[in-house]
Amino acid sequence: MKTWMVLSGLALAACWAGAEGGVACPPRPIRFAFYEIGQFYSAGQGLDRDVAEELRRRSGCRFEYLVMPRARIWQELEAGMLDMTGSAIETPERSKIYWFFNYIQLRQYAILSAEVSASIQSMEAFIQDAPSSRWAIVRSYSTSRYFDPLVTQLAVQRRLIEVADEDALFRLLAQRRVAGIFSTPMVYRQKIRLHGLEGKVRVADWEREETPSPRSLVLNKRGFSEGEARAWHQLLDGMNRDGTMLRLISRYMSRDEAAAAVWAGGKR
Repeated sequence: MKTWMVLSGLALAACWAGAEGGVACPPRPIRFAFYEIGQFYSAGQGLDRDVAEELRRRSGCRFEYLVMPRARIWQELEAGMLDMTGSAIETPERSKIYWFFNYIQLRQYAILSAEVSASIQSMEAFIQDAPSSRWAIVRSYSTSRYFDPLVTQLAVQRRLIEVADEDALFRLLAQRRVAGIFSTPMVYRQKIRLHGLEGKVRVADWEREETPSPRSLVLNKRGFSEGEARAWHQLLDGMNRDGTMLRLISRYMSRDEAAAAVWAGGKR
């Protein structure tokens, strides 16, 4: 095992050297993990790769990119084997061990099999009125404050299938093994086409939260002190202020959609 993998967070922080913009660069590459999720990251490209590359450029730090399932990313972050990841949703449990800095906000949509009755207009109605139908999610993936407790209900009823990645979700839909999944425009527009689901599914807005769900840059608290994390946050904020984030998001959405998706504020 490499020496840096067994350094404590305190010892690691102590050996970081300063870089431009107040960001401290470690003596080895920052390990940034991606997972395959539509236009956020697919085949080496996507918004998360663009954001990571811009952070690398602005910080002057060396980055090492890795690709792995989402569940494994969380495991290796917690173990101190990874430093950063992107497009993550904050939860109270996660915020105890990671820093979260938002950079995009998106609504979650229900992608439904055509066999789901049009009379079902909410997740609660799906749970009650389609008792033999199942749902699928990506393992270790938080959806939104509204949907997460409802997903737990489905799990208790043994109506929930957990899979490793987004492609598996859409395959289950195509095979009619589940009645619905959650997704965002950054993902479902690509996946519906790739899996031949045009005209075979419907997109429903069942989200009850008025504010779109933010996605965050995640830093491991074991490797970044509060001050060091704040410096990375300032880099991210700079990308919002100078229009870089809007430009990056606009590669994957219309200009109006991108303007609505740029993180607008909140507790961060």
